[in-house]
Amino acid sequence: MAVQLCPFRPEHAAALRALTLPAAQAEFTTHPAGLLDSVPGDPQRQLVTILRGGEVVGAFVLAVGEHRDRYLTGPDPDAVALSSLSVDAAQQGRGAGTAAMRALPGLVRALYPLARRVILVVNQRNPGARHVYGKAGFQVTATREGRIGPQWVMTLPLN
Repeated sequence: MAVQLCPFRPEHAAALRALTLPAAQAEFTTHPAGLLDSVPGDPQRQLVTILRGGEVVGAFVLAVGEHRDRYLTGPDPDAVALSSLSVDAAQQGRGAGTAAMRALPGLVRALYPLARRVILVVNQRNPGARHVYGKAGFQVTATREGRIGPQWVMTLPLN
C-alpha cells in the first residue's frame, strides 16, 4: 500500500496522539503528540503526516531558519532540516518509513521550491534510523556531538 505525505491537518491530531513508539526509540525522537502544541502555526516549521491507505501511520517535521541551522556549523539557506520522524510501532518493519523518505523530495520541492538539499541528524546508537535514511538516498556528510552522544549528519541532495 502506497504512502502519502501530507502537511498536518487538524483532523490528524487524534491519530497522531494515539501512535505508539517502541520504548527503545523514545530517546531518539519526539512523539508526534509532543509536536502538536508547538509546530502548527510556527512559520519556520511544518509538521508532516505520513498516511498509508488513508490511515495516519507517522509524522515528521521540516524546518528552515533557526530550527534548521541548529543542526549545522553555520546557516545554510539552501537546506531544509528533517527531524522527529516517528512511525507507529505496528507499521515499523513494513516499509512505511522508507517509503515516506523516498517520497520526501517531491514534498520538499512543493513546500520549499528553492531548497537544494534536506539535512538531518541521527544518533549513532540508532543504526536502524540511519539504515532507513540511507535506503532513501541520504548520505553521511559529517559527524557531530549531540545532547545524547555522537551523531551522523546526513544529507539528501535535491536534483
